[in-house]
Amino acid sequence: MRFAPAERLARASARAIVLAAGLALAACSTTPTASVLRFHNQPISRGTVYIQPANPQMAGSLEFRAQANAVGAELQRNGFTVVQSPPAQFNAIVNVQTSERMTAGRQSGVSIGVGGGFSSGNVGMGTSVQVPVGGQSRPNVATTTTLSVSIVQSGTNTAVWEGRSSLDTEAGGQSGTALTPILASTMFQGFPGPSGQTVQVPIR
Repeated sequence: MRFAPAERLARASARAIVLAAGLALAACSTTPTASVLRFHNQPISRGTVYIQPANPQMAGSLEFRAQANAVGAELQRNGFTVVQSPPAQFNAIVNVQTSERMTAGRQSGVSIGVGGGFSSGNVGMGTSVQVPVGGQSRPNVATTTTLSVSIVQSGTNTAVWEGRSSLDTEAGGQSGTALTPILASTMFQGFPGPSGQTVQVPIR
């Protein structure tokens, strides 16, 4: 797994997601944001880092490779050197989780969204036109995707930095690993970022 081409792939994926976000922004004035929370003790030294999944069973999977590519690109952008195998000065432990919840139904009429559209100002992919029938409101299922990254010192397993970035999408929108590039970008924006504060980071 090499991160030089992976970084280009991660950037291309992020651009595709932001392009879809731009389509949605044409129909609304709210800038989409991700909810980001970070913990650390400054200063944070840089060095070699090995990326591994929180769930060991995902190691070697295509899904984890995509997650590691996105996180690795951001780590390299912030001065770390990603290595393909241990030992390394740091380990970056990556986890992606999704959860679903019901949201209030929409009223009748024509609604235009981007792949299920936005929920609380967040990103979905692919345009769609929805025309409810009979003037009835209908329930929606919103999906929350959360990327978590812990950077720990090798040997001691002492955490030096922890971050979490969450994004909501409506039914039909992208979720899970597909959103990892944009979640990683928001999480590492302004690295190491304010500690212990939940902030809304604009999606660019």
